[in-house]
Amino acid sequence: MTLGDARFVDLYQRYYRHVYAYCRRRTAADKVEDAVAETFLVVWRKIGEVPPGDEALPWLYSVAHRVLGHQWRGASRQSRLESKLASVDVSMAVSVEEYVVVDQESRLVLDALSKLRRSDQEVLRLSVWEELPHREIAEVLGLNTDAVKKRFSRARTKLAQELNRMEKGHSKSPAVQKGGAW
Repeated sequence: MTLGDARFVDLYQRYYRHVYAYCRRRTAADKVEDAVAETFLVVWRKIGEVPPGDEALPWLYSVAHRVLGHQWRGASRQSRLESKLASVDVSMAVSVEEYVVVDQESRLVLDALSKLRRSDQEVLRLSVWEELPHREIAEVLGLNTDAVKKRFSRARTKLAQELNRMEKGHSKSPAVQKGGAW
């Protein structure tokens, strides 16, 4: 057993119940074990940073506090997502024909998107799928906002050109030539 392993075992045995009680008083019963386990995982990873003696317990509490903060933020995000999903009107009154057309259009767009450069794909995905404004896309990609605006405009134009090219090729299919019969 290494010195770090021995130190971890000592901290775990000495302070487990303190960290458990700290977490228990601050979160739901079903989340306590996870918070304590994650706290001691941080201790394991940062064993060299744990202060000596009586200073270790406040340090452990600060780690547990951050772990609980991550839990709370995660729960808040999940709650917002559930609220958003609950407000979406999901109607099952879509006809088979409508579904087939939408599915075909989606495949066509995804095929066209796959033909673009990866950087253009990512700008479009962040904008459309993740619904991020240009400022936040710039943050994600490490660019300035003007560069993102230019990339977005270029990518959108290239996507439209690719869709037009693909639709022209698709319109020459035998099914389309026979009046769209499948």
